[in-house]
Amino acid sequence: MSENSRGALLDVKELSALTGMSVSTIYRKRSLGEPLPRALKIGTAVRWRRADVDSWLEAQLEPAAAGD
Repeated sequence: MSENSRGALLDVKELSALTGMSVSTIYRKRSLGEPLPRALKIGTAVRWRRADVDSWLEAQLEPAAAGD
């Protein structure tokens, strides 16, 4: 992935596609303060930096089980 695409801003549909969460789940989690990647609020729009999403996804990895 190029550094340029890592700096891209994603909308909620793009975040949904990357995470496998539905758009409604993302909005629900935001309203409840549940864990999601850091977001940017630009006017009324909510956007996510691709680099922040990638880092957040990496942090969601479970530890490897013994013998893996």
